[in-house]
Amino acid sequence: MNAKELAKECDRILETKKFRDYPGARNGLQVSHNKPVKKVGWAVDADIESIRRAGKEKVDFLVVHHGLFWGNSALDRKMRVKRIREARGLGVAIYSSHLPLDAHYELGNSIGLLRALGLGDSKGKQFGIAMGRAIGWKVEGGRWKLRDLVNRLNRVTGRKAVVLGRGPKVCRRIGIVTGGFGDLDQVVKAQLDTLITGEADYPTEVKAKELGINLISGGHRETEVFGVKKLVEAVRVC
Repeated sequence: MNAKELAKECDRILETKKFRDYPGARNGLQVSHNKPVKKVGWAVDADIESIRRAGKEKVDFLVVHHGLFWGNSALDRKMRVKRIREARGLGVAIYSSHLPLDAHYELGNSIGLLRALGLGDSKGKQFGIAMGRAIGWKVEGGRWKLRDLVNRLNRVTGRKAVVLGRGPKVCRRIGIVTGGFGDLDQVVKAQLDTLITGEADYPTEVKAKELGINLISGGHRETEVFGVKKLVEAVRVC
């Protein structure tokens, strides 16, 4: 199977054509080659370090969540040219999936974090709309100590989570959206007391305190390793 064929298989699994996404996402095959794919690898970001590591490890098809086309400043364009040149020189095809990989009900980032936190047996519903599609999940019906949730997240991500807001110490309705998410209008509408995400901006932090919502940030990259890992496992099977 070559890079274009494998990219089509990834698009089929993720139902990529059904998604609108942000302009910088450009979901799909971003760098290609004509040789057969022998080794598939993953990274959250298509940065120069990830590309070089892929080349060193003989990965010829790299699955990423954040591709090459975010940002359009002169500096962004300069860095992009360097990354593409590096990938082509090393023979590394790059396949990127943004919102489709966040939203997938089985392979996605948010469902992956939910399971890693031990909430997979809880009653879950889709939550967190981005570009018209739900990319996260909410769980309810349990009683989870805030301290325990934070400790679980720390173990999962390998870093200390930032906890903001003044929500309850025992959480009953939790929203999970990986990466960067701070739409508290949706949180309030869903009557959630806790939001677990990767990062949120300062105005969101201020509002969370005033609204009495727990805002737990585990790191943008650290909460988005699940989808790329799972997609690589899925295409290895195919």
